[in-house]
Amino acid sequence: MNWKNGEYQPQQKRADEKKRLLMDTAVTQFSIHGYHGTTAKNIAREAGVATGSFYRYFKDKKAILMAVCHRMEQELGGSMFDFGRQMREEGHTEQEVLIALIKFAVAGHQRNKGFHREVLAMGIIDEDVAAWTRAREERVLTALLEFLKPMQSSYLVQDLEAAVELIYYTIEEFCHRAILFETPVGEERLTSELQEMLLRYLFK
Repeated sequence: MNWKNGEYQPQQKRADEKKRLLMDTAVTQFSIHGYHGTTAKNIAREAGVATGSFYRYFKDKKAILMAVCHRMEQELGGSMFDFGRQMREEGHTEQEVLIALIKFAVAGHQRNKGFHREVLAMGIIDEDVAAWTRAREERVLTALLEFLKPMQSSYLVQDLEAAVELIYYTIEEFCHRAILFETPVGEERLTSELQEMLLRYLFK
């Protein structure tokens, strides 16, 4: 077997489909019952496979949690910046690109809110999740800096590296507060003000 960090790397399409089914089911179960209220047996049962099949793909419950985290990071992070580059190639302004990236980040948090909340909570008490969170932040910061650097002359800011951290943490904390948890003002109004604030910071 080809194992990596407690996760089996399938070589056949059918095996890969079953692994994806287990991961999709895990997202739902973690969202509903929380990490500590979910077991490998629950995930396997809801996925319609034998418990033994779960352990053919994942070492334990923690392994499937981390696998889902990595998958979501890859799906959101890579596609977000690819989309931004495509917009540039199509002739969109940097202002339009920024708004699109904000909307992309918001949409990513709108999907599977319960799972995102559980990962946030786990990051406080579990070192593996906390380590992944720190590493993910570094990867996103690096990717965002590389994405913005070619157009640096378009921005008002002088210290782009510091600006990148400010932009990232502003959007991230906004998503956690306004998207994952309820807010009196409302998600739509706050999203509009976030866009205006960052546009003024970078361009006006």
